[in-house]
Amino acid sequence: MSSLDAAEPGTHATVFASAGAGKTWLLVTRIIRLLLSGARPGGILAVTFTRKAAAEMQLRLSQRLAGWLGLDERALIEALREIGAQPELAPRARTLYESLLYCEQPLRTTTFHALCQDILRRFPLEAEVPAGFELVEETRGLQQEAWDALFAEATAQPDAPLAEALQTLFEAANGLDNTQTALTDFLDHRGDWWAYTETDDDPLAQARTRLEEALGLDLSEAPCVGFFDESNRRRLGEFCELLARHPTRTNLAHHATLQRALEAGDPDCDTFRTLCPVFLTAQGGRRKRGPSASQAKRMGEQGEMRFLALHDALCEAVERTLERLARLATHRRTLAWYRAGQALLGHYQRIKRQRRVLDFADLEWRAYRLLNRPDHAEWVQYKLDQKIDHFLIDEFQDTNPTQWRLLLPLFEELAAGASERGRSVFLVGDVKQSIYGFRRARPELQPIASHWLETRLGARRFPLDVSWRSSPAIIDFVNRVFEGGALGEQLQGFRPHVAQRRDLWGRVELLPRVVPDEVSVDHDRRGLRNPLHTPRAGDPDPPHYGEGRLIAARIQGLITGPTLVGEASGARVLGYEDIIILVRNRTHVRHIERALREAGIPYLGTEQGTLLQHLEVQDMVALLECLITPFDDLTLAQLLRSPLFGAQEQDLILLARRGGHSWWERLVDLAPELPKDHPLGHARALLQDWAGLAGRIPVHDLLDRIYGEIDVLGRYAQASHPAQRAQVRANLVRFLELALEVDSGRYPSLVHFLHRLRSLRAQGRDAPDSPPTPGRAGISDDGGNAPDWD
Repeated sequence: MSSLDAAEPGTHATVFASAGAGKTWLLVTRIIRLLLSGARPGGILAVTFTRKAAAEMQLRLSQRLAGWLGLDERALIEALREIGAQPELAPRARTLYESLLYCEQPLRTTTFHALCQDILRRFPLEAEVPAGFELVEETRGLQQEAWDALFAEATAQPDAPLAEALQTLFEAANGLDNTQTALTDFLDHRGDWWAYTETDDDPLAQARTRLEEALGLDLSEAPCVGFFDESNRRRLGEFCELLARHPTRTNLAHHATLQRALEAGDPDCDTFRTLCPVFLTAQGGRRKRGPSASQAKRMGEQGEMRFLALHDALCEAVERTLERLARLATHRRTLAWYRAGQALLGHYQRIKRQRRVLDFADLEWRAYRLLNRPDHAEWVQYKLDQKIDHFLIDEFQDTNPTQWRLLLPLFEELAAGASERGRSVFLVGDVKQSIYGFRRARPELQPIASHWLETRLGARRFPLDVSWRSSPAIIDFVNRVFEGGALGEQLQGFRPHVAQRRDLWGRVELLPRVVPDEVSVDHDRRGLRNPLHTPRAGDPDPPHYGEGRLIAARIQGLITGPTLVGEASGARVLGYEDIIILVRNRTHVRHIERALREAGIPYLGTEQGTLLQHLEVQDMVALLECLITPFDDLTLAQLLRSPLFGAQEQDLILLARRGGHSWWERLVDLAPELPKDHPLGHARALLQDWAGLAGRIPVHDLLDRIYGEIDVLGRYAQASHPAQRAQVRANLVRFLELALEVDSGRYPSLVHFLHRLRSLRAQGRDAPDSPPTPGRAGISDDGGNAPDWD
């Protein structure tokens, strides 16, 4: 079975493709084959997960069709054969690009969220959303308002259940920060909460009932009463008597503890906790009590046997009670999390309703409800069914449960008319490459969807096991990892992969595990450390820094080797730009970057939200701030010393010694006395000119003029280290683009733009990322900045 069979227009296909197997090429080929077979472009819908991937899909399609225009007849027929199409389709193939450009209803390559947004905009009344809603991508400000409303509600009613729930979380999570983290996690997974409580009008009551069932709790019973029933009290009394027969120091202490508990009139959980050390160690394990000669002599052989049997029985009873107490504590904390999380979510949703905005989670959930709610589902599905003839989904392994549930009605409509209208479904993905678990992705949904399509539509499953990118060494390593062990069990039906490029050099090497350093501090027993004689003991380097040093050393070894890469016919020497470091997440990237810097290795970092932290971008922000607040001496000094004006230390000293209230007034007063080419005079003239424009032209136009008048990119390129010039240039260009991207460029003033930048910087992870720079070594992670595998 050839992979081109999956591109047949009349075939329903699910493709399981390994990395580098060409799944995106196959998906684009499938679209071309559909167009060649006469499918209307407006009836083809291709869905993926990111805007970048959707744009890449559209670009590849356009490039391939446009490339056919320049081919002669023979080359065009060969191109058609490569995709499994018949030669007689050559005339249609040559006009396909023009047909796509001028068709009234174009082919759609979109994202899941854009698809949901389109559906909701078409059916706002049925979906119960504002007709003119806006999509908000940055939600940290809205979440902070929800937090303020939550705490205001709890403060206004200190004896209400919400305040009690927050207090429980404060105690369980050990502080406000951890409580906020826990509730923010609830907010981030609100789709799961909605799905969990969808079928009940009182979500909290439903969740509470399910929680009690899952924990096996009967809250009508007192927590520890069962331990002090008649049977256990008799065992405790007998055990206490046997302890007294063997009066060691420990036994006497335990005997006294038991005696006090048995004499208590109404024993409770506090009484029970005093008994726990009699039977359990501080670590929670059972106390070791075994036979001994002295014990048998004091208790008698039958007494010792009974003593040990009672110990085991009572230990088991103690453990059962502790387990119940743990379940009750879990119930109390989880219920508090439910209550506070639902209240926070209520405020968050209320704020969005008032502003007529939706976020990404709203898009998915509202679209799911619309397509599955009995009141409108059939009507909405019928209307959508008229627009979709062929459904293609890329990267299906990153689908979450809500997305799958909203896709099911669409698939069912396609299945209903598949034979009559020649409709089709095409899914492609690889469960090994699921990287959006933090967005609720469930890779196990791909085989579930494949089975559904095979059952309902007679779809065929196509494995793509041949990698066109990786070397045999890499592929062999992948096969060893996934063919056995726990991973192999999770990937049932795994097929070994094959490398197409057999001559491609490759190597897999495991670096040694880094053990954390131990700090040995020799404290002066006679008093405090003398700082004049004894240096302070430094903190140990984190293990990730040690890993970074190993990585840096290995990179230097590859570069200085030298190492040849590529196939035998076109091998070349490995360069820094050929290397990428993949990490699990960004948390410890700074330690790896530190090791790379110390080793003198140029790199491009991709830490999230770092654009506004770069010096060149901070200089541009200082410039804009100076145009509206020129009397900020520190900002003006930073600006003058930056490469924008290139003032030296003696220039600033001259300005500091000049009389005047502020440095700006001194600069205005001093500038006429300086030569025309002096940095201070040049700065004064330009700043006055730009300040006059700041209130009259948009921020982007102002920045564009500044970049052109003083050649901002050239100045910073000259002032930067050669290894960092590409990154500095990319950061400055990205900042210019940001003036258009921040809230769609709606802010007409510098004040609003700078306020927005400060908000982005405060939000940390939602701040804009540093842009990628082609041709540089890089660090990436398995999240949004993951490399393009196809």
